[in-house]
Parts: sequence; C-alpha cells; structure tokens
Amino acid sequence: MKTTNAKQTFILNLLDKLVTPAFGCTEIGCIAFATSIASENLKSPLAKATVYVSGFIYRNVINVGVPLIGKIGAKGIAAAGFIVKQSHKKLLILENVSKTQVNLIKKLADTNKIKVVVQKHCDPVYVKVIAKDTNGNRCDVLIERKHDTVKHIRLNNINLPTETYTKTKSTNLFQPKFDVNDISLTDIYLTIKKVKIKDLDFLQKGINMNEDVANFPTRKNKYFHPIHEKLSWQETVLAHTFNAVASRMDGCPLPVMSSNDSGDHGLTVNLPQFVYHQKMHTTKLAMFQAIALANLITWKIKKNIGSLSAYCGSVVAAATGSICGIGLQRNYNINQINELINYCLNFFTGVLCDGAKISCAWKIESALSVGFKALESIEKKFKLNGEGINNVDAFKTIKLIGGLSKTIMNTTNEKIIDIIDYNLKR
Repeated sequence: MKTTNAKQTFILNLLDKLVTPAFGCTEIGCIAFATSIASENLKSPLAKATVYVSGFIYRNVINVGVPLIGKIGAKGIAAAGFIVKQSHKKLLILENVSKTQVNLIKKLADTNKIKVVVQKHCDPVYVKVIAKDTNGNRCDVLIERKHDTVKHIRLNNINLPTETYTKTKSTNLFQPKFDVNDISLTDIYLTIKKVKIKDLDFLQKGINMNEDVANFPTRKNKYFHPIHEKLSWQETVLAHTFNAVASRMDGCPLPVMSSNDSGDHGLTVNLPQFVYHQKMHTTKLAMFQAIALANLITWKIKKNIGSLSAYCGSVVAAATGSICGIGLQRNYNINQINELINYCLNFFTGVLCDGAKISCAWKIESALSVGFKALESIEKKFKLNGEGINNVDAFKTIKLIGGLSKTIMNTTNEKIIDIIDYNLKR
C-alpha cells in the first residue's frame, strides 16, 4: 500500500480547513451572518425583509436553543443578525449578545417586518436576504453551499465586494487538486499513520473548547449524565458527548470546534477520542491521529450524502468517523477500519434528521453505543461480506449511500418539514 506525497499534502491541508469554531448551531450563524451583512449595508433603519432559507436550514433552526437568547425560531434568528450587525465574526456572530440586544431582537421578531420563506429546489446550504430600509434602499445577500460563503451582496442592484466576508481560515481559497472520489481509505489511513505530533497539535484547541462545553451542562435538565471516575471508558464517552451536545442544543453560551461545518459533528468526532485517550492511556499522538481520521471519514461521508441531508449527519457521518478513530487508537489495521465503516453504516443509514434540538444528544449517544458493538464485532472477526447496502469496499458503500441521500432523501426532507410545521401549529 502507498499513497502519493501530493495526496498526503492535500489531506493534511484539508484537515486543517475542516475544523473551525462555531457558536450555537451553525445554521443559526448562517442566517444571522446573512442578515447582519444586509443590515450593515443599508443606509437607514430596516423597513422590511424577506429571508429565503433552504428546507434543511429551516429544519435545523426551528427548535434549537440560541445561546444567550433562547428558542426564537428562524424569524428571531434573522432579527438577531439585523440587530447585532457584527458580520466580521461570521459564524461566531452571536457570541456576545447583550441583554439590551436580546430585547431588541425579540421586539423586532414580534413585528411584521421580517418574513421567512422556505425555498425549494436550492442548495441545502442556502440563505438569501432581500432587505429594504425606510428610504427605499435595497440590499440582497446570498450565502450558498457553505455556511460562511457569501456568493453576492448587491446594494440597489450594484454588486459589492464579498472579499471582506470570506472565511478567516479560508477553505474557499484552498484549491483542491483532488476530488473526493480520488481519495481512498488507503490515502487517508497511510497519511494519518505517517504524521508527527507537530503536524496535528492544532487539534488541541478543539479538544479544549469542546471539553469546556461537555463540562458546562445546563444542570436544570434532569437528563444530563453524571461523570465520575468509576465509569468505564464507554460510559464516560457517552456521558461527555451527550452532555456536550445536549448543552449546545439547549443554548450553551460557549463556542465549540466544529467539524465539516457542524458543531455537533465536532463534538461527536472529538470528545470520544479525548476520553478514550484519557481512560485507556494512549499516546497523545495516537489521540491526534484518531481525531484526524474521524474528521476525514466524516468528510468523506458528508461529501457524498451532502453538507445538509435528510440523513442525520451526526450519526451517519460523525459517529461513524468517531468509532473509526477509537478503532485507530486500538491499533486497528486498514482492513479493520474498512470493516468498521461498513458496520456503522449498516446500522446508521436510515437515521433521519428532524432538526437541531436537545434530542440530538440521544441519537448521537445511541449511535456511539451501537458503534461500541461494532468494535466488539471486529475483534470477534465477524465480517459483513458485502451484504445488503454494504460493498466490500467501505468507500464504495459511502458513495452508494450518497446516491440515496441526493435523490429520494430530498423528498423525505420536505415531508419532515411538513411534520415539524404541523406539530408546531398543534
């Protein structure tokens, strides 16, 4: 087995771009980022605005807690961007909202000035703002494909530069030499196994951020799991990850290190590796390599199923990646990692996303529990042998599942939104 130096460079550069800080659900930041840009470019106070969002964006913000503000829905989040006006913070835009601003946000959301429309037949990551001020000026803003990628800003039909709003850690300026389908499991595995600790020490920041969230649960919620030394490594992994995800979905006022544009993905791939390292006394290099593998497996799956999908990405992609990371810390070889991906996808494919909310923590906890069973099956040398949805090559399995996600699952997502809206009106 071997991989080229060019691919190794690409994979390591890619890894650095996959991990970015986020405050609150990333779809919250996406909407507020867009409305903030519009507000900053208008000349007078807001008169009215229409905010078009994809069904995937809408689904993820409707029931989630917004840090420092509460559960305010898509209209309230759009209002937050118009009030806060700090687009330079991008997805961290709402991290320091004052009490005065919270009152103004809720007041604006209670008016008829803002309308939110679910846009069909668009990219899953899609927010378009058409805003007018009291003097008749109009500003249009479009974010598409990635949560912080500004496609255009137009003031009174004149294009404004978007360079100011490009990502600080510029994924968009990173020109890949390889398509996702060019990167094999061999390429990823061998690259990760060859790196030195200095190549991956930037991942420590994410561990610190995500551990802070795991240790900051909303104590009033009776479902948070107590953590103590007598817990097994499996129980400790579940407790840390559950508490972090539930706290974040409930509006924890701390940023997290995301993975593949999702804070919950970041918690799911990151915390289990850190806990396993601590409980089982693996080396720091092994932990960093495991986090790297988890992020890259998540990337491979997300690039196939879509950045936002009717599939639960935190389960189908991030939990699969995370279990593979633990497998790497247990010294699994490439064939065992291949089997592990297939095990996880055999169980996880079909888990639906019905929006970001506190119950996401249960889905992720359940997925990791199943993943532990997959680890046991690998060590008992049980093989799936390319049955059902599983190809013998796990990366081909990923591609086949991606075909499902990008066809029938779009219709599924529309039905999920109908159910969510029905339940909200109940």
